[in-house]
Amino acid sequence: MSSHREAPEISKDPVADGTDVYAFVSPKRPSSVTLIANFIPLQTPDGGPNFYEFGDDVLYEIHVSNRGKAEPDVTYQFRFHTRVRNAKTFLYNTGQITDISDATWNRPQFYSVTRIKNGHTQVLGRNLPCPPV
Repeated sequence: MSSHREAPEISKDPVADGTDVYAFVSPKRPSSVTLIANFIPLQTPDGGPNFYEFGDDVLYEIHVSNRGKAEPDVTYQFRFHTRVRNAKTFLYNTGQITDISDATWNRPQFYSVTRIKNGHTQVLGRNLPCPPV
């Protein structure tokens, strides 16, 4: 569902709100397509100290129709999981984050990517680090 937060039902679950999908061909790799999807609308840089995170209970998907029939030929699925380093605090970070492995990043997230094509499922990556907000 894509709504930029104004649709009544998705406003109840902002971490599941897909807002935009972009597709473009890179001049350096003309035989490939880069896909970018945005989720969790209306989050601003000053929204801390606790930022929205991808939902551990949400299956994020990008559907690609190559035949123009509005039916997916390829689906990419993304699943996230959050690790809490210090359960004694609710904070997203406990100090400046200068590196993706900083211990001050209290709630790092990791994700997996799965491709579904022609009925075949292939995991493309597991336990991939998600950059901090």
